[in-house]
Amino acid sequence: MHIDSERHPSALAAAFEIDEWSGDLAPEDDDIKQAAFFPLPDALKLLGELDSATQREPIVGYLTGATAPGTTWLYRNRGKEETLVARW
Repeated sequence: MHIDSERHPSALAAAFEIDEWSGDLAPEDDDIKQAAFFPLPDALKLLGELDSATQREPIVGYLTGATAPGTTWLYRNRGKEETLVARW
């Protein structure tokens, strides 16, 4: 998803689906404070509790099958106002 906001004029977020994992989950990016894996029902519940549409809608759409893999979402954020500008 692309996010156009005053604070982050060009932010990009990506999510990856995996079938198997071995080893520790240890992001090396200082901006990531915590990372974890969740079973699908738990992930959908947690994502559904997010106030931000930009954080919630794309991944919930993908995980529920409502949105095709590879769909790109473009949001414009101004203060607390989030607007979906385009989706392709």
